[in-house]
Amino acid sequence: MYASAQEIRLNVCEMLKPPARVTVAESIANNLRVVNPSGSPGNWSARNAPYMVEPVNLARSRLYEAVVFAGPARSGKTIALVDGVLAYSIVDDPADMLIVQTNQAEAEDYAKRRIRRGIEASPELAKRQSPRAHDNNVLFKMFRSGMILRIGWPSMGIVSGKDIKRAIATDVDNMTGDLSIDELWGLLLKRIQTFGSSGIAIAESSPAKDWVKAWSPKTPHEAPPVDGILSLYNRGDRRRWHWPCPECREPFEAAPGLSLFKVPPIEELIERVLVEDPLVLAERFQYAYCPHCGVGIDGKYKDGMNQRGRWVGEGQKMWPDGSVTGELLRSRTASFWLGGAAAGYQSWVSLVERYFQAVRQYAQTGEQKPLKSTCNVDQAMPFKPLTGREERDAHALQERTKAEAEIAPEWVADLVPNGVRFLVASVDVQAGKRAGFVVQVTGVGPNNERWIVDRYTLRSSRRDDGKGGFLRISPAAYAEDWDRLIDKVITRRYALADGSGRTMPILRVAIDCGGEDGVTERGYQFWRSLKVRQLHRNVRLVRGASSDNAPRIEERFPDTRRRKDSKTSASGDVPVIFINTTILKDAVSANLKRETPGPGYYHFPTWLPRSFFEELTAESRGAKRWENPNSAPNESFDLEVYNSANCLLLKAEQINWERPPAWALPWDSNPEIRRPDVEPEIRVVPKKKLRRAASKYLGR
Repeated sequence: MYASAQEIRLNVCEMLKPPARVTVAESIANNLRVVNPSGSPGNWSARNAPYMVEPVNLARSRLYEAVVFAGPARSGKTIALVDGVLAYSIVDDPADMLIVQTNQAEAEDYAKRRIRRGIEASPELAKRQSPRAHDNNVLFKMFRSGMILRIGWPSMGIVSGKDIKRAIATDVDNMTGDLSIDELWGLLLKRIQTFGSSGIAIAESSPAKDWVKAWSPKTPHEAPPVDGILSLYNRGDRRRWHWPCPECREPFEAAPGLSLFKVPPIEELIERVLVEDPLVLAERFQYAYCPHCGVGIDGKYKDGMNQRGRWVGEGQKMWPDGSVTGELLRSRTASFWLGGAAAGYQSWVSLVERYFQAVRQYAQTGEQKPLKSTCNVDQAMPFKPLTGREERDAHALQERTKAEAEIAPEWVADLVPNGVRFLVASVDVQAGKRAGFVVQVTGVGPNNERWIVDRYTLRSSRRDDGKGGFLRISPAAYAEDWDRLIDKVITRRYALADGSGRTMPILRVAIDCGGEDGVTERGYQFWRSLKVRQLHRNVRLVRGASSDNAPRIEERFPDTRRRKDSKTSASGDVPVIFINTTILKDAVSANLKRETPGPGYYHFPTWLPRSFFEELTAESRGAKRWENPNSAPNESFDLEVYNSANCLLLKAEQINWERPPAWALPWDSNPEIRRPDVEPEIRVVPKKKLRRAASKYLGR
């Protein structure tokens, strides 16, 4: 009603004009404003990421129906393949687009932060946006040309039933929607079929799926057998980035991972990063070595090498003059895998340092998440969990006992060997025919070196069987049976192996309170009884966390009074430690693999039976968690996980062993060590307080 005829004609022309005769990369450079590496705003430039030119140009190729790009973070892949292709579509070749983010929250954040800001900062994009307010929603945008942009997440309702010329999935390895990556990719390819050879589907991501299957490459450019972006890459023509050596001019691959930097194996690095600063160490390993002439190349040459780099597909070869010869694999998917060494926005010293920092944390705590993160986002490599590299062997672990017998012949059952600074204990509650309490006591020394000090099972209660003996313990049925843990574990002291008669207490006790119906309720009652007797401070109930993303340990105070389906009387007064068993089992398994004494190493006494070591190795690491397909006994492994939780509660991994807390001092200085002539402290609880708590403790 208020529009001029000229404005109407201009809008109609936007709908009718043919695609501009420019490459996609040229269009992006002309129209998209970004923040440059210097921090100042400016137009996108291929100079910062020359390896992105070929992938984005194929977004308008009629020879391919898909472009797949796997690469590290800070390589500019999202700016070029998502923001850039969008800018090209808006200005030079309008067509409906769909951008799929990892989940709904990320889709909304991406639309607000990247899409809206990118359009507003780029004049050529901003003036083509529809002036009508209802055409510019968070997840839905329309342009003067009639082009529609939809931003969504992996959901059947969003991806199905639409004809789209360009469909882009970003960060596919971290998607958490209703659809798997393969399901989503199949639907995106269906959405573009209406447009024939002009339709294109694009997927980009850093690898984030773990590599757990045994594999040896059949061809030079094949990726490991993992789900996600590398699986899509393997279906394409498998192009890798090659660049020339500045010394001999011979081209070689900027391979994913750290193979170019001649970084030592992780087993050797673990020893070095504990005594050397990771940054100082990284400065010695920051040089990429040419496989032809062996020269160590300084990072200052990286930009020049990238400018002369080329994509080389499976079956092709790059020559010193920059030419590429050979036939590509026949595929309608153009697939690219860029290594972290070529990333335009990360220096080589930073790349190597981040890996060394992650190795140090792993050496200190057994935590593998930082290693996985740097492998995925910095090196563009799938992570192979350390616990999956080789199976733990029960026989090999038992063989250690022979060496221990030679080094410390005085270490016999029930004695604390030299080196131990404090003791922790864990209790596994068993039901059915095996009902009882399985107890494992572990000694911890400097740098969390560990010794198995005791292992036993409590089977008999103090309930009279009428035949002069005692009935079997029933943890789920009888609260009084739990009292056996007081003198057998909680207040027990162990003699030192030096023959002095001195004893060491158990500093922290973790008791599993999951399993058979009734066990959790009795566990709560037992802890309350300990509180009445003032024995509760060093005792915690433990349970496995339900989420794979849970923290290593988390203290909660469960309160189930409002839950009608609850079988326990948790009223928010009993602390329970929820542990991420997958993470802690990873850490224990990694420590068991250490073959020489040092941080995390396990010492085993000769009196441990073969069954103990079989229990330690009963489980194997699956893709997501630890598995016990044969349901073999695994108490030793579980109990050591609980003892690791004890150490985390004590913040043992943070101890400065040159100035440890009093309870971790050497024996002669440790106030927890008691001489035989010192009377034990007697705790007196007022009778009135005992009577007041009796009904709650006994469940009456």
